[in-house]
Amino acid sequence: MSKTIMYIAGFFLSFLILFSLPNNTQASTVPLSQGTTPEIATKNAATLQNAINQASTSGKKQVTLPAGTFYINGKIILKSHIVLQGASSSPAATKLTMNNAPMTTDTTATSQESTTDITLQNFTLQYNPNISKYNYLTNPTNFYKDNLLNIGQITPSESNTGYNSTHKKALKTNIKITNMILNANQVGLAVVNIAKADNVTINQTQILNSGLQNGISMTYTSNIKITNNTVKNIGRAGIVQYYGNTKSLISGNKVIDWMQRYGSYHYDAVKKSGQTLDSMQDAAIDSYGPANQTTTITNNQINLSTASGKVNPNNPLIAKKWHLKTVPNYTRYAAFRASGAQYMLYQGNTVNIDSPSTFTFFSTNMRKSNTLTRPKGITVIGNRFTSRNIDYPFRIFAGISDPYTTNGITISGNTIQILGTINNYYRTLIEVHEVPITVNGKPSYYTTDLLSVTNNKIQTKNISTLVTGASASKKDTLKLLFLNNNTLNGKTYQISRNYIGTTLKAPSYKNNALQSTIIWNADETKTKYIRVTNLSGKAITSEIALTKTKNPTITFKTKLTRGSLIKIQISEVKGNYTNASTVFFKVP
Repeated sequence: MSKTIMYIAGFFLSFLILFSLPNNTQASTVPLSQGTTPEIATKNAATLQNAINQASTSGKKQVTLPAGTFYINGKIILKSHIVLQGASSSPAATKLTMNNAPMTTDTTATSQESTTDITLQNFTLQYNPNISKYNYLTNPTNFYKDNLLNIGQITPSESNTGYNSTHKKALKTNIKITNMILNANQVGLAVVNIAKADNVTINQTQILNSGLQNGISMTYTSNIKITNNTVKNIGRAGIVQYYGNTKSLISGNKVIDWMQRYGSYHYDAVKKSGQTLDSMQDAAIDSYGPANQTTTITNNQINLSTASGKVNPNNPLIAKKWHLKTVPNYTRYAAFRASGAQYMLYQGNTVNIDSPSTFTFFSTNMRKSNTLTRPKGITVIGNRFTSRNIDYPFRIFAGISDPYTTNGITISGNTIQILGTINNYYRTLIEVHEVPITVNGKPSYYTTDLLSVTNNKIQTKNISTLVTGASASKKDTLKLLFLNNNTLNGKTYQISRNYIGTTLKAPSYKNNALQSTIIWNADETKTKYIRVTNLSGKAITSEIALTKTKNPTITFKTKLTRGSLIKIQISEVKGNYTNASTVFFKVP
């Protein structure tokens, strides 16, 4: 009798547990069919779309794909409140092969639905490699023009107008992509496109083989986290912020072999337009701008998989198609670009580009497209850079200072190794340029306010100067250069030249005396004026006139409060500090 009671109790307990489980544990596997015929691919698309629609509207949430390879005709439209996942933790076990359309969050090319709470995990999404694709020599038309995965989109009219803050409203929110293989098989444009989105995570995912465009593209996004992914064999930039992006984290990624296809396309487009041929050098991690702000780029690895010394693959193709006697150095590699960017941190990254097609480790420039964004608050610190030959290791245009921070553009604590030659005219590590503009029919120039170069360890036998000001106007292109504790092959190296207003070594404060040293550039003759103020601009010391002598040391006898922040201002006009160059100094 007691055994019978126990069996009955166990039956009812199991019954209660079964019906008390959450709805999403009852999800069944989507009945997709294997096979390559159009009928099967069309049926698979309808079956999968129905499963997604049902899960979104019923609260079932989980959509599980079976193991195997499944072909899909037409686009798959993602809906809110779903988890679309593969059959197991191995993303290679389930493959969705898109025959003629992407996976996307939007129904049409111009619709912009609000979508939230989507997770994609544990499966492969790929384009059918047999789709007609761009081939520079045999098929120079890119027949299929879409991204593999669209999380939001910018309409053609919005794209044509460039940056406009009214377009920034986030329509896609809370999206997670993890443990995926996203393989475009060199078809179409980008692998992943993110637009008008907030709180998107891409983690531990392989981003592979884009068509003519990027691995990951972002426009009008915020709070995007791209972490611990592999981005490889990319047509253009590896990871790019176009414009209007804020609060991004790009960390722990491997970016390998970018700029593999787009350079030849760009060459043809420029040549056929009649414009002047220059070069193409989008970066492994790129900011196109304008209005990209507050991005942290840390602990990424950037390198090529090709053998040592191999040119970019676009260049010999260009020479072959256009019957050039020599291979042009047209498509070149850049590691980081920060155009139209402000408040950017590049830290702990490792870059190794062993190619004669290497253009730069890092460049920053202004960008204007309905709004002007000049570089500001950009820090490149604690990175390791290696190349064989390189044109411009670091290049800076039109940077401005923030009155509430202690730097303008900072390059500090990096290890820089150049095994071969530095190919720019001055053989300089850091070149600072002006940007010409026309105001009321007269030429004017955007210059850089402040550049801090400290504690860098440089290894090369082919360098003539640490920092050079390059100027078409024959005026200072950099107002203030702050130098301290840089070494070349283990020895102190603090050489700057040409169009730099003032070079200042690190201040020190001891026994109520504030001291610093002015390094006079070889071509500098103007008298300088220097003073110390508090943060509000009230003078703490009298003005001192500086005339050119050998490494003059300036001493201010003044009592300063430990831990306080002061300003050291340098002007070329006596008594007038309206346009002064300023270094902030925290009293030790």
